[in-house]
Amino acid sequence: MRSYIEALRSGDPQTAASYLGNGSPDEGFIDANTRIISMNSAREADGSYVVAVQMQTTRGNYQETFNVASTAGGYKILQKSVTKF
Repeated sequence: MRSYIEALRSGDPQTAASYLGNGSPDEGFIDANTRIISMNSAREADGSYVVAVQMQTTRGNYQETFNVASTAGGYKILQKSVTKF
């Protein structure tokens, strides 16, 4: 997750996309000033992970939840959702 967010912070959506199992990065709120406040993960029964990341950005504070699973190409983000708080 840190590498994905760092790629977006650096303005490199192509590298960020390499961490996704599908889709493309769409977190327009992540910029060079984004800071990770906290990160928690939990393993699911199927071996995947749910990772919750709280971030402080110039546009406000956000929590993004990522569903991460092992694929043939390594661990990939398969789903994500975001909430502004």
